[in-house]
Amino acid sequence: MNVVDFYIKVINMVFLSVIYLFILFSSAYTANILCVFPHRGLSHHMMYLPYIQKLKDEGHNLTTISHYSFDHPNITEISIKGSIELINNKLPFSNRTLNTVEKIVYLLWQFHATGKVDEVMFKVEDVKRMLAENSTNYDLLITEHFKNELPLIFAHKFKIPTILLSSSGLLPWSQFVVAQSYEMSTIPAVLGGFSKKMNFYERFINTLIISSQMSSYKLLFRSSDNEIIKKNLNIDVSLGNVAQNTSLILVNTHHFIHGTKPLVPAIIEVGGIHIKPSKQLPVDIRKFIDEAEHGIIYFCMGSLLRGETFPAHKRQMFLNVFSKLKQKVLWKWEGDMPGITSNVMIKKWMPQRDILAHPNVKLFISHGGLLGTTEAVYEGVPILAMPIFGDQMTNIKAVMDTGGAEMLNYNNLEEDEIFNKIKAMLTNPIYKNKANKLSEIFRDRPMSPLESAVYWTEYVIKHKGAPHLRTAAVGMPWFQYYLIDVFLVIIIIIVTLCFVIYFTLSKLQNLLKSSIK
Repeated sequence: MNVVDFYIKVINMVFLSVIYLFILFSSAYTANILCVFPHRGLSHHMMYLPYIQKLKDEGHNLTTISHYSFDHPNITEISIKGSIELINNKLPFSNRTLNTVEKIVYLLWQFHATGKVDEVMFKVEDVKRMLAENSTNYDLLITEHFKNELPLIFAHKFKIPTILLSSSGLLPWSQFVVAQSYEMSTIPAVLGGFSKKMNFYERFINTLIISSQMSSYKLLFRSSDNEIIKKNLNIDVSLGNVAQNTSLILVNTHHFIHGTKPLVPAIIEVGGIHIKPSKQLPVDIRKFIDEAEHGIIYFCMGSLLRGETFPAHKRQMFLNVFSKLKQKVLWKWEGDMPGITSNVMIKKWMPQRDILAHPNVKLFISHGGLLGTTEAVYEGVPILAMPIFGDQMTNIKAVMDTGGAEMLNYNNLEEDEIFNKIKAMLTNPIYKNKANKLSEIFRDRPMSPLESAVYWTEYVIKHKGAPHLRTAAVGMPWFQYYLIDVFLVIIIIIVTLCFVIYFTLSKLQNLLKSSIK
């Protein structure tokens, strides 16, 4: 062997060794992750989109089941788009106010119906084929825990740990699966619409809402989900038991906004996880904002409500107010708008995150949705909210508690009130100062929400489900958790002691009487 051949052989050996080590290293830190998101709301998808993309960028193998694309060339996507109609920009504005009892009943009915909506994913051929295979190639299931637990059947089928996502605040049934205490006296129900400081009436209603939701979920929704699984997959399973094996919940909140509370280790707050660095605005919008000498008001009522269904007389109130202002207005609106003023630009869709990041934006008029609220908080933009449904009232009241927001009552709008509140929020520096302070605290974390989510996801994978994060209260019978058995024993002991004392005293009294005689 000559010198050249020797060096070629050495180089080949080094090259092969490097390839081998790279493969070995990659296999040790690369997981096969299944992500199941059957909910059809776009805002939910926007919350976990950057998280899923980031996991793929970290080298993990991801397979997704969703109505929406994750816009990544290396993610294996099983699309269920077309299995059911999507509802983005289709929900009408309501013309009727529901009372508290009606809200509770309506929400429970709506949540119950969602299981029957999301079961369409089991009709999709690629999903049916996946579930028919006895594949154990997945290391982790990631899914949203929202209105039903149908996706948990994948964890049961493939015998893998689960990470749950909560795109809103933590719902009662999500708290239950990791034995998180409810704190009903200090933490408002996500769908209750109360602020953190509740009076007696609000605490009473808050307790009623959480208790009714939790009871209905345990007794009705889970049994319905179990029946759906049995009907579609011929699998007899208790999804409640599967849920109790949850490794982690990533919840889209931040304690400074939604209230400080003790959390079990299996709950990680990642509020703002969806916020990416801002991008350059489209030319027409950027020109409109840059040329606004007195600043911009951004008006958007979210991805579900259709602007055209906003009652004409209420729309006209805002147009009248805007015509009196020096500021320009960007308004998300589908279709034409009669009577539009010269300082208003309408578009059916706008890059909200990038607009709110522009320093010329002075006010955000919103419905109080969590993603938009979080983006405004992140950028230090004051919010004037007009909540319509869901968690919107709770979100905006949380920001109001910090001084960075105000609220309008959609059902009782008055033009003077709209004008006065907008004018005050534009001219009184306290709103901007409070919003800036909230932004500063919101951003001040040891790692970003996205980095935190990825770290804890890989932690669960590394530690095979991380069962040590679960408290002893998970799966504990309710009578033990609430110490009913202990209190009963204490009561029995006290009653027994009272009886013994009474019996002893009675005997002594009788003996005393006998001795006197």
